[in-house]
Amino acid sequence: MRDRTAVLLGALVLLGPACGHKGDPLPPLRRTPPTPQDFRLAQRGDALEVRATAPAASVDGVAYEAVTIEFLYTDGTKDLEKAGERRAVPAAPGARVAATLPLPAPGTTVRAAARGVAGRDKGQRTLTLAIVAQAPLESPHELTAVLAEAGVRLSWRGVRPKAATPPAVGPARPPAATETKAGGTETGDAPAGGGQGGFFVYRRAGGAGYEAPLGDKPLDRRGFEDTGAPPDATVCYVVRAVASTDPLVESAPSNEACVAVRDIAAPATPAGLAVLPRDAGLEVLWSPSPEPDLAGYRVYRQAPGGPAERVAEVATNQASWLDGTAQRGVEYRYTVTAFDAAGNESAPGEAVEASLP
Repeated sequence: MRDRTAVLLGALVLLGPACGHKGDPLPPLRRTPPTPQDFRLAQRGDALEVRATAPAASVDGVAYEAVTIEFLYTDGTKDLEKAGERRAVPAAPGARVAATLPLPAPGTTVRAAARGVAGRDKGQRTLTLAIVAQAPLESPHELTAVLAEAGVRLSWRGVRPKAATPPAVGPARPPAATETKAGGTETGDAPAGGGQGGFFVYRRAGGAGYEAPLGDKPLDRRGFEDTGAPPDATVCYVVRAVASTDPLVESAPSNEACVAVRDIAAPATPAGLAVLPRDAGLEVLWSPSPEPDLAGYRVYRQAPGGPAERVAEVATNQASWLDGTAQRGVEYRYTVTAFDAAGNESAPGEAVEASLP
């Protein structure tokens, strides 16, 4: 009996926590967007450009199906919220978006910030960036792109800008370092501007758009060799003149130059060529090629007074060939080349003469 009573008491203890008062309900998850990332303000050609990356989820992790980036901008030291203009750009969650703003008269300071908007919820603004408008730079021209063994070789014409220095280009500081606005809190300004003048090269592949330049620093020359172009793709390039990198002040793009990338680098010439007489003919030997895309070898023979003719094509796993058609007493000149999978053929090495006794 006592055992049965103990079992019943144990069951009541186990069931006790499941009954009675429930905990307080959790508050609903907020849909407020976090601050947009990678906010940039630049002058490109005869317009200003603002860019930012849209948030993919709210501050509480609620995933967005759609979100809007609101860019705020004004000239001088006007209050962004009260006197600034706004440009709303719909965005896919996590996407990079941009908007073009009118370029004011040279010397005008423009300030801008960005924030995310989801329905009625507005997120915190980014850091305020500033730029002093410049007269548009002259665009590079006559851009050409040609294939080279190491990649794509570019050349162009145009004036290389001198590096802009503050106050010609750079951030303008608002009256207060910290301001509390209806949409959130902003702190500080962009870092001081500057950077060397030169050229930025931009590349796109297929139907993609132009993104970041190829290299962190502007080029001081009017030529560039792109060794990172994707193989077996059509790539296109534009070049922009650059007066400042922080904030970015650059020209409108040059003409676009496109080229289909393919392998045009020939394998190295086979080395160690030798020709030895055998009972069945003349044996041509050479050192195996280490080329990773090697497709084979070609043997050329030249008889006295005649042209060099291809007499054999040898597989990659062979480094010799027997010329069974060589005639006795005739002095032949032999050369060997290597070719790759793309059809590129090496130059012939030094010829070797031999004959059957």
